[in-house]
Amino acid sequence: MVETNKGLFEIIKDDKKAFVINEFEDKFVEYLTKYEYIVGDYSNNILRLKGFDKKNAKFIPDYINEFCALDQQYYILRNPNFNKDYKDEEDEL
Repeated sequence: MVETNKGLFEIIKDDKKAFVINEFEDKFVEYLTKYEYIVGDYSNNILRLKGFDKKNAKFIPDYINEFCALDQQYYILRNPNFNKDYKDEEDEL
């Protein structure tokens, strides 16, 4: 478990020591609180964050293989306090 200023997260996988706490905190947005799993990967040395809910978590390996740069660093976090009731403005439309 790692404590950030965005909450407590469980590190599931940290490939090549990709997780850098201050970069994660800078990139994290409120919208990601609705996801139980967050994948962080680097493309051209820029951190990208992608959220997955429990039913879509099985697609994380596909995402890493198909959308992440070949042989780049990545990590997978589990948010034990995810907000499954999060309402985005788009959800309400």
